[in-house]
Parts: sequence; structure tokens; C-alpha cells
Amino acid sequence: MSKKWLATLTSSAAVLLLGACASGDEAETPATNDEGTTEESSGESREVLVYSNSLAGGRQEWIDDMATEAGFDMQYVEGGGGEVLNRLLAEANSPQADVAFGMDEAMFFELVDEELLVEYEPEWVGEIPDDALIGDQMFHPLVEQRIFMMYNPEFVSEEEAPSNWQDLSDMEDFEGRYRVPAALGGGTDQKAILSIILQYIDEDGEMGIAQEGWDEVEQYLANGYQTPENEEQLQNFAEGTIPLSYHFLGGIPNAEEEFGFTAEIVNPEQGVITMREQIGVINKGDDHDYTAAQEFIDWFGSAEIQGAFVEEFGGLPVNESAVESAPERLQEIAEQTEPMDVDWNFVRENLNQWVEKVELELMP
Repeated sequence: MSKKWLATLTSSAAVLLLGACASGDEAETPATNDEGTTEESSGESREVLVYSNSLAGGRQEWIDDMATEAGFDMQYVEGGGGEVLNRLLAEANSPQADVAFGMDEAMFFELVDEELLVEYEPEWVGEIPDDALIGDQMFHPLVEQRIFMMYNPEFVSEEEAPSNWQDLSDMEDFEGRYRVPAALGGGTDQKAILSIILQYIDEDGEMGIAQEGWDEVEQYLANGYQTPENEEQLQNFAEGTIPLSYHFLGGIPNAEEEFGFTAEIVNPEQGVITMREQIGVINKGDDHDYTAAQEFIDWFGSAEIQGAFVEEFGGLPVNESAVESAPERLQEIAEQTEPMDVDWNFVRENLNQWVEKVELELMP
């Protein structure tokens, strides 16, 4: 079966955050073999056009090889999360994609608002924790990412370490020795700020945040260290120059190996920001046949395939039956941290304004 490639979008480092079809019955899912790959039930080609921001680093090639073996005829459009979302929105009147995956909750809620998704309940939905099922069957989680504060135990003792993001602004001994964002174009940098302001939600406050929260963010930024472009923040962390920092879950094993440190993770009382890459079927109209898209989601989100995927590329699968396939270090950190309860609709509605305020008014 030939491989089809569509135009590839230019990747972007900046991400602003974030069915049973209407006219038919639930599609019958093809049988799977011992390797978890799907066996074709007929000679018909099952074409699936995927839009995703999670195809880099060999992921697209891996998915393509496995999906082709499973009987799918794959096509792809790849880009940063914001780019993929904007393309889907731009094509709303004539959708091209069959499946979108990789973007976070906030972006998928925007697709729901624009009626660009159709309801579908994957076969593996029973293996997903209830608290991760927030899409009302319009979208479902695949891989989890947690963003947390960390310290280098070679230079900071457990007694000295902060227990919360808000502690940092008042810790004189660490003034200028903890990393803060230099800009908010990247999702991880944004989540560092969200970790603070989401503790000060106030419907009467500016953009839904109490003044105390904005003051806390300003002080946090003023007392911290913005990493210049000619420095590597992980090297600073490893050497103890900046022994307090933050990172994302999936990047920890490689960071620790490359720079030679073992981070201690801070789990605040409110938990850590947790975002989950989602997957959903794109709405192409009541008369469209969604069988191939639904079968792809059943296949790709299965414990077998998600387990194999994270073994190859890392990450923490949301599918509880695949968690044991995740790298041991990621499982360890997952056990040490608790996901923060986040209203992603609230975040989506306000994020752009929050970012603008922080960058223009609060950053030193």
C-alpha cells in the first residue's frame, strides 16, 4: 500500500496554550492480532488524514509504518499546536482532516465550540481514568504531560526547598537563583505562570484573577532568573548556578541523562499543572462515512499501540493498561505528583489576555 504525504506545516515552538456519527451506528472495530495491530476485515482501503502537532522526532514514520501494517492508508499534516488548530478552524467550512490528535484540552474545547468534532466513544474508553474524561465523548486523552517545579538536591536540601510556587517570591536565599520564564511563547513557560495565577481565581478580579495573584506573579518574576539565549538553563540547573527550575514530565529522563543530575520534584498542595494530548474525529458532515477515522482511533489509542509508542518515544500514557510501558522514571514522578484540578474552558477563554498582561506589564 503506497504512502501518501500531504503538505507539512512549518513547526512552531510557540503554542498559545491551548463518535457514533450523527447519522450512523457505532462502527465495528476490526480484530487485532497478538502485536496489537489491526487486521483488515475487507480489501477496501481505509484512508485517514491526520492533523497533529505530535509527529516530530520520528513519530510520524513510526505511526505510518505501524498503521500501514494495520491496514490504514495514512496521510499527514504536521505543525505546532497553534498552527494545526488555526488550520482546522480555517477549513471549518470544508474540513479536510479525518482525525486530529496531540493538542491539549483547551484547543479541543475550541474545536467543540466550532462544531468541528463528532461524538465517538472509542473501544478503550473504559481504560481511561474518569477524571481524564472531560470531552463528553467528543475527544479523548492519549498522553499526559505534567509541568512541575524541581530542585537540584546537590545544592538545595529538602528543608530549604520551596513547597509551592508562591514560596519563591519570599525566599531571600534564592533570589536570582530560581529560573523564571523569559517569554511566554512556549507551553511549559506558560504553565509555570498558570501554576500561580490559577490559585487566585476571582470572578471580580481583572480577567478573572484577584489582584493578589497578579502581585504574586510580578514578585515571582522579579526575584527570579531569566535564562539568556547564550546559556543553557538545564546546564545552570546541573551546575547549581540556578538550582531551582521547572520542567515537563516527558523531557526529564533525557535531561537528567544529558546533563548528569537527578531532580527532586515539588508537588504543591494544589497539585501540578497536567495537560493531556487529545484525539478526536473531525466533523465532515452528516453524510460522511466516519468508519476509517473511528477504527484508527480505536487502534491508535489502544493499550497495545500506546504502550509500544511510549516505549519508543517516552511519555506517560493516559490509558491505564499501558502505563507500565512508560519509562520507569516517568512512572516514579507520576506517583510523586498529583494533577491540579484545572478548568480548561476558563483557561482557554482567558489565556491570551493573561499572557499579554504578564509579558507587557509584569515581566522585568
